[in-house]
Amino acid sequence: MNNRIKAAFDSIHAEEALKQRTREFLSERIQRTNRRRSPVRVKLAAACACLVLLLAGGYSFFAPVSAISVDVNPSVELGINLFDRVVSAVGYNEDGTALIDSLDLKYQDYPSALEKLMTSDRMSYYLENDGLVSITVLGPTEEKSEKMLEVLSVRGYGSTPNVVCHSGVRGDVEAAHKAGFSFGKYRAFLELHALDSTVTEEEARRMTMRQIRDRMDACSSGLPGEENAGGGPGRHGISGGASCCKQERLPCP
Repeated sequence: MNNRIKAAFDSIHAEEALKQRTREFLSERIQRTNRRRSPVRVKLAAACACLVLLLAGGYSFFAPVSAISVDVNPSVELGINLFDRVVSAVGYNEDGTALIDSLDLKYQDYPSALEKLMTSDRMSYYLENDGLVSITVLGPTEEKSEKMLEVLSVRGYGSTPNVVCHSGVRGDVEAAHKAGFSFGKYRAFLELHALDSTVTEEEARRMTMRQIRDRMDACSSGLPGEENAGGGPGRHGISGGASCCKQERLPCP
């Protein structure tokens, strides 16, 4: 399941080329059949051609070519087909799986599915308690990703401090899934790791998006983790001992 979105991204152009070659091949064969076979066989060949194209269209419907990652504490990834319908929904942590299991999102258009997810009781809890929600979109092309971001903007996502919207990077998907992340949370981990090279994947998987963002802000402002003098949790609940080694003004431990 984790590799289906990446595989669909890689194969979508090949699939279109294959369908085109199939159409051309079948058209040529039907024309030959018209010249030398009986009307019954002509009709049979035409029916077979229609069946092949129907099956190809069916595959296109169920194959995800775009994706949306929604991360706060639950990490959720939605696979979107060519027709902007949700064809897969995966949770990348326990809370994410529970959230997906509580909702019926498949085969809805992605704006409606996202609205249903964002207004669910579980998500409302995080939004009402200063949870940071990260929505990351990834289309088969840059233009499609931009269009998806425009849809989110029209819907009002990202217009409040608690929700941020991004465009993902296709090359990160395989690495993210291999490491046990949604591609949206993996994007945040890479940003944090660029500021604080001591942060591990295991540590980042346990962190909420709010904790990741606060730690990034702490590194950027020159306060390593904003920990207190005793090394305990800081005001954002982040454990002490963080090191922003890549900030030149701070010494590495």
